[in-house]
Amino acid sequence: MPELEKRAASAAWWSTLEILARYGVQFLVMVALARLLTPDDFGLIAMLLVFTNLGTLLVDSGFGAALIQRQQTTVDDETTVFIFTMVAGMTAGAILALAAPAIAAFFHQPKLADLTRVMAVVLPLGAFAAVPDALLTMRLNFRARARAEVVASLCSGTVAVALALQGFGVWSLAWQSIVSIGVRGALLWVYSGWRPLGRYRSASFRSLLGFGGYMLLTGLLNAAAVRLQSLLIGKLFDARTLGFYTLAQNTQQAPSSLIDGILRRVGLPVFSTIAQDRIKLRAALRTSLRMAMFLFVPCMVGIAVVAKPLVELMYGTRWIPAAQILSVLSLSAALWPVHILNLAAIGAQGQSNLLLRVEIAKQLIGIVLIAAASQWGPLAIAWAVLASGVLGVGINAYYSKKLLNYGPVEQLVDQTATFVLSAIAAAAGWAILHWTAPGPISMLGAIMAAAAIYGVLAALTGNIALNGLLSVVRTLREKPATSN
Repeated sequence: MPELEKRAASAAWWSTLEILARYGVQFLVMVALARLLTPDDFGLIAMLLVFTNLGTLLVDSGFGAALIQRQQTTVDDETTVFIFTMVAGMTAGAILALAAPAIAAFFHQPKLADLTRVMAVVLPLGAFAAVPDALLTMRLNFRARARAEVVASLCSGTVAVALALQGFGVWSLAWQSIVSIGVRGALLWVYSGWRPLGRYRSASFRSLLGFGGYMLLTGLLNAAAVRLQSLLIGKLFDARTLGFYTLAQNTQQAPSSLIDGILRRVGLPVFSTIAQDRIKLRAALRTSLRMAMFLFVPCMVGIAVVAKPLVELMYGTRWIPAAQILSVLSLSAALWPVHILNLAAIGAQGQSNLLLRVEIAKQLIGIVLIAAASQWGPLAIAWAVLASGVLGVGINAYYSKKLLNYGPVEQLVDQTATFVLSAIAAAAGWAILHWTAPGPISMLGAIMAAAAIYGVLAALTGNIALNGLLSVVRTLREKPATSN
């Protein structure tokens, strides 16, 4: 296996371990908190995340991605980004704290005023770790990141559960975010060994802004479409309804965040090293898509099939209204690797202006569909998310057709075997759920049967993606990654 593929496999391996551990801990904490807190508590924090997430993007301003894409950075480049993000983080935090009464009034939720003032601290805390995080990602050093992320998740989860047990309600969720970001930032500084030894340079700022500015606008558009869901539900309905939607969204995002984190972290740095050779880049994109979709599609289709017993088992009967929403959102996420990897391939070529065009087209469609569906409730919004996701795949892949001669038709045809095998496995799982008594045993039986059918059929048909994954596993066994 070529050296680049070995490095990519190693990076993917450590990134997978990190994200599995982190999201595994976070998922277990969410299950515990769902049984200790109310849907209203989850809804309140979701209202606030609309503003903190957008603030985080403004603070970063795409400079982290710009450092990664550049590959070779100077101490002045890094110090310039650090100074800018810290100033931006403190400014954004102060603005958010001052806007607390207006946010509470907008949602008609007085509790949000104090929550907003306290949660504003996450913006400067996040800015503190921006440069170490970007540098570790650029170096494909995910072993260090794994340690930081897991420790931060354990600490914040412990604090959140302890506070929930003491009856602190929504404050448990607020302090979970603050502790997680604070601990993670401190550890990234320790593990990266980076210090701001350079000077602020206007030339560095302008150079990085050329790429980062487009990335900022791209991120803002994407976040606006995602957070618009919470904004509309919180405004048009109530915190309880938003709580159900948020739990469904968080459950769907557990596997989505796993694949998103791995592919974003590995995709852009690895693709950037071969961006000048479009034949190699096309081959890398095609291989990555096949393997990612092979693992991800059956996972999301499976969650859609077992959503109701899964929600009841993990969170309790009071959360059952979230099950239908979870089914639709899981299906909407099934094509997520296509979005991520196409954008990484475009970004690796320095086409940040093209990324902006892609996001404008996709998110405008998504925003219009979500806004139009909002009057019919959370389930209608989930269907709008699914429709916009399907249309977005076509837009992403259209530009890959222009740049790499690898368009939407070719990409989807490459996934035919995955789609067919997923459908067969899902049908088997559904039949078991339909013809057996409801309960954890039937759900586990359906999952195990579907997984076995999927794996056996893939092996019998000599699936290309399965063979590629086995090759990656063999590589990792032959040469464990010690350099990262």
